[in-house]
Amino acid sequence: MTPLFGSGKLIDSEIQNDESVATVYALLARLWVREIDSPLLAGMSEEPLVSALSQLNFAFPGETLEQLATEYCALFIGPKNALLPMQSVWEKTQLGGQSASSVAKFAELIGYSISARALWDHLGVQLDLMSHLVLATRSREQHENDGDVACEMATAFFERHLTWPSPLLLATSQRASLPFYRSLAEITQEFLKMERTTRFSKSL
Repeated sequence: MTPLFGSGKLIDSEIQNDESVATVYALLARLWVREIDSPLLAGMSEEPLVSALSQLNFAFPGETLEQLATEYCALFIGPKNALLPMQSVWEKTQLGGQSASSVAKFAELIGYSISARALWDHLGVQLDLMSHLVLATRSREQHENDGDVACEMATAFFERHLTWPSPLLLATSQRASLPFYRSLAEITQEFLKMERTTRFSKSL
């Protein structure tokens, strides 16, 4: 498989449009929240995912769905030594505790909901909620006060819930046996770093 990274270029510097950025957040969210399935694989050949994949220098996985599912389970589910992708685990706090409650409060403010099986402080959920916050920022820009509030909310969410994953992403990159999940960890790290130094640098 070709790595998610292109040769020498990690992230396309032209990811500027809010809608495009939101799509990238949503795509990364989907890849973290559960293993790749047939519908997602098919969707990768259609818009808007084609553009998002191109901006990330993302290539189709060469592994089978079974191989990817096995790797995902071994890395993030267990049965033992799993790298649980939850904020509370990596911050050494109570599982589903304060960080989960905080995410749930942000979600309530914009009418965002998750399935009953999902955990609020899961990295995939946080990335998906960030996608919605980016779109909310864009849609309210025409109303100056609403736009300011939306931007402040997005910044606060990023600061509280998307600055923690570095240890998880590093551990994933080191432990993954398949190129796909090793590259996913690295590109997620680069994308969040880019967001922090561009979109949120003046506020954080």
